[in-house]
Amino acid sequence: MSNSSLVQYTKISPNSTNPRRKKIKKITIHHMAGPLSVETCGNIFARPERRASSNYAVGVDARVAMYVEEKNRAWTSSSSANDDEAITIEVANSAVGGNWPVSDKVLARTIDLCVDICKRNAIDKLVYTGDKSGNLTRHDMFANTVCPGPYLGSKFPYIVAEVNKRLVAQTPPPSSFLVRVTADALNIRSGPGVANRITGTIKDKGTYTIVDTKADWGKLKSGVGWIHLGYTKRLNPSPPAPKPTSNYLVKVTANKLNIRGGPGTNYKLQGAITDKGTYTIVDTQGRWGKLKSGVGWIYLNYTKKI
Repeated sequence: MSNSSLVQYTKISPNSTNPRRKKIKKITIHHMAGPLSVETCGNIFARPERRASSNYAVGVDARVAMYVEEKNRAWTSSSSANDDEAITIEVANSAVGGNWPVSDKVLARTIDLCVDICKRNAIDKLVYTGDKSGNLTRHDMFANTVCPGPYLGSKFPYIVAEVNKRLVAQTPPPSSFLVRVTADALNIRSGPGVANRITGTIKDKGTYTIVDTKADWGKLKSGVGWIHLGYTKRLNPSPPAPKPTSNYLVKVTANKLNIRGGPGTNYKLQGAITDKGTYTIVDTQGRWGKLKSGVGWIYLNYTKKI
């Protein structure tokens, strides 16, 4: 499990549960309740008696900080169940009070961070439902608090739209490939992981097409589910068809045919053909042909293609 490459400041908080007990599936956004720097926020979370932390923060100057590594659970949302599945982000406000505004620069950097988190943790899409069922959640869903504030809270649909737009643009279409099952019985699951329900079993050691992968799991082309690729052998693709050659033979019909350094009369004479023999042409430009010998080009109007 990796951490974000966007981090510019690190101050690891003692307030965390190591390691987290569940797979990362969510992002939870909070506000700092003030225009704090990443250093100030980090100093607050560094105090054990505070009993609070977050995985990341975006400071008032839009710098990104890390206080708890992603492999560990931060103490952020007043809900261990949410924090066990979520990467939590503290976002600096641009003013105190009112609707607790956030600058455009800080909001844009928060979106950058969300995109990075989703890409590295195989979160294909952010979903904001306004309640706990989505994978983008707010602090006030789990505690009696105004966090993340009216302004940032109103931006959640916009954050989802911007993140998903970039996830779709940056996700290449999967390339399909063939595998042969090597296990006597290989479970098919509804998703990529043993936590997903079993939807069937493969017992024929047959060959199957995989159309998507996540970690060590492959999605079957049939759509019935996912299999663990550790119990398969990937088959080499069929060799590509040989590229058709563009070479061809010509017989010289002129008593003397000049050879030039390039495809045109403006090129220097390199010699002449006087035997009315047969020659191989490896390239053509207009009515000029390049001799396989490499000595130059001849005018094809004085030849006959064989």
